[in-house]
Amino acid sequence: MRGRFPDCARIRICRRSCIGHPRPGDGNGKGAEGLKKNFLIVGGTSGVGLELARQYVDGGHHVTITGRNDPDLAGAGFQRYDVTGDANRLARDTDALLEHVKVVHTLVYCAGFRQHGHLYELADDELGAMTNVGLLAPMLLIQRLKRRSDWPLKIMVITSGSQYEPSELEPAYCAAKAGLGMLAASLARDGKIGKVLVAAPSDIDTPFWRNSDGTGDAMLDPQWVARQIVDLSGGAFKYKHARLLRRPARVEVVECLDNNLSAIDCT
Repeated sequence: MRGRFPDCARIRICRRSCIGHPRPGDGNGKGAEGLKKNFLIVGGTSGVGLELARQYVDGGHHVTITGRNDPDLAGAGFQRYDVTGDANRLARDTDALLEHVKVVHTLVYCAGFRQHGHLYELADDELGAMTNVGLLAPMLLIQRLKRRSDWPLKIMVITSGSQYEPSELEPAYCAAKAGLGMLAASLARDGKIGKVLVAAPSDIDTPFWRNSDGTGDAMLDPQWVARQIVDLSGGAFKYKHARLLRRPARVEVVECLDNNLSAIDCT
């Protein structure tokens, strides 16, 4: 069974205001004026991405969300950013996006789509779209954001349980999520990169997952997931990897490292 793919529409300039230019800080919740930050949430128009946007807007931060459809979230800016299977076009669209989002202190990457089928049943453009959404787009964004930033860029990537749970009918999706997690873990070794968080939630009660495997009310609540991710992103660490599990809903910190890449207790 073939998967859904992002539309191929271009970026358009948002009619509402995008993120501003306050000085960077490390606070993620409700904090003082001087700690307001600029968040770019890629894949923030629905699901956990949208809930994270609400959390940061409520905390007084400047938020721009990207996706295919403007969710009209009060207090947040919007930029259309559709990731396609055309790598050259994706690079151009990434440049166009960042022309309109001038300052980013924290990149939150939670874009993705489900794709079912054995690898040999999927078309080349389907594999290209999954690779670009899962790996090329975040790499292009981080590359360009860091080149123009003289502060440590904070990175938060939202993967899924598929990062570490193989699935016969989701080989490309599992590979993309595992690769995104390893990309983030590798970037944490770079002294010019700021804090790096990898959050891997199990199935969430959103249209993305709903009716996927009959898990029903055992799915995680997206608001709960967003709150846990915000909490996980706080505190002193250089790298943190956490799983958000269900039955019962709980958080498991897999690894937490300080600036010397030594293990620390983040529980």
